[in-house]
Amino acid sequence: MSCSVSVSSEQSIARLTCWTRVMAVCSPCRFPAAYGRYLHATYLRPLPWADRGHFNDLGVLTGIYLITDIAGRLRWLGQASRLNGLTGRLDGHDRDPAKRAVFACVRVLHLDDLTPTEALDAVEGRCADLLGVRQSMKPRRWPPATNWLSLVA
Repeated sequence: MSCSVSVSSEQSIARLTCWTRVMAVCSPCRFPAAYGRYLHATYLRPLPWADRGHFNDLGVLTGIYLITDIAGRLRWLGQASRLNGLTGRLDGHDRDPAKRAVFACVRVLHLDDLTPTEALDAVEGRCADLLGVRQSMKPRRWPPATNWLSLVA
């Protein structure tokens, strides 16, 4: 399955710009310290929103997720903890009709299930900083990335 659709040149540029930012944040080769010792796996190939239950099959409980719309624009950056797992968190978003209407694909940074809350917050905050979404996605707010390196190293 794929999240690709036929789009205009302008939409293609927007998608490429967003994807470049997502890859810059998610690539453990480029920013290994952003995830440190807690990174378990990366699932960067866009998974269709309707197939999000697949992460349950993979055993993903804790991680950072990025949700894009059909044009590839980032619509949500969030975290899931081991308490109700990634699939539970994503299903919570799906219960919101406004989100369900625009969410098309999801990518995940699978973190160790025992990642401390402070480190999980710092990684999410660092991703928000690297993606530059603190200003562009207001009123959403993300945890600060203060001391993220010392928390994940």
